[in-house]
Amino acid sequence: MKETREILSHVAELAGENAVLATVVDLKGSGYRLPGARMLIKANGDAYGTVSGGCLETDVMERAKRVLATGRAEVFTYDTTVDENSVFSLNMGCRGVMRILLEAVNGTSEIIAALQDVWNTRRTIASAVLIARDGGELQIGSRILMTGNSGMNATDPCGLSDPFPTLCEDLFTFSGSTSSYETIRYETAEELSEFVFEMLGPPVKLGILGAGADAVPLADAAWSLGWQVDVYDHRAAFLNRERFTSAENLHLAGRDAVPKIARDELTAIVLMNHNYDRDKSMLPAAMRSDAFYVGALGPKKRTQQILEELKEAGETFEIEQIARLRSPAGLDIGGDSPETIAVSIIAEIQSVLKNRTGGPLKDRTAPIYDRK
Repeated sequence: MKETREILSHVAELAGENAVLATVVDLKGSGYRLPGARMLIKANGDAYGTVSGGCLETDVMERAKRVLATGRAEVFTYDTTVDENSVFSLNMGCRGVMRILLEAVNGTSEIIAALQDVWNTRRTIASAVLIARDGGELQIGSRILMTGNSGMNATDPCGLSDPFPTLCEDLFTFSGSTSSYETIRYETAEELSEFVFEMLGPPVKLGILGAGADAVPLADAAWSLGWQVDVYDHRAAFLNRERFTSAENLHLAGRDAVPKIARDELTAIVLMNHNYDRDKSMLPAAMRSDAFYVGALGPKKRTQQILEELKEAGETFEIEQIARLRSPAGLDIGGDSPETIAVSIIAEIQSVLKNRTGGPLKDRTAPIYDRK
């Protein structure tokens, strides 16, 4: 998500000029970046984001010149399954077939507007983009979008329904699935076309409860990954932009008030007030939220005592809510400073997000990347 933030920022600076957006739309086999990875190439050659481990970018930037000149989107295929001396495998050792869509964009482009809307509203948008055809007049890069709360159903038209009568229904079905990417072919007597379906989703939001010294490197680490960061505290002297330059929102609450924590299924919450009573007052709301991760700083016995006192006061939690609580927060990497503790917590949040154990990759027998 860091690349999305950078792309949106630099598109806003284009002042009416076009740039080229490169998107990985398909990958068969091994590759460093997965479908959905994006890179913005400006007319002066400046680039933001990546579509590979560094071996494809130069070639993609060269091809972008033609797309920028013509204004017509193109899809380029990099196949490294046969020639191990190809540009893709030479530096990477990857063996796969990757397709990359290049399209001219500016501040008014549909895909840019969609990415901005997802970032601002945190609602998902389902996208279908034409990436291959052998007939017909429809251009590569033609796209339809469906918002998660559009109120549409499977029979509503959503664009491009004339040449592809089931496309809207297929996109609606995809929007309700757990898939992030999918390619679907549509064949008629006149043509064969292929679309890639993609879910444009918001970044992880990290809610930090407590604005102490150790909250600053945690906020910075989350920001460096492209996550959105909210910090909550009752101390105005601690909760300021001079300390939290990377936080998106700073929430000042009363000393005895329980703040309304912004939370959804892509939210992680970390309690680090360093104050027993404030952690105790905030923990119930965090545990009952939709957040996929709830972590509490401090010794395990401290959190257990808080839970016992809450139970005595009539607060009860579901088994899955208790299981979701990570205390002490973080992975066991020997973190002993605010910065290394931040790394530990960020790593654990990432492991929970991806349903991983957080163990060494050398011990993993399955592929490194989950592939849909």
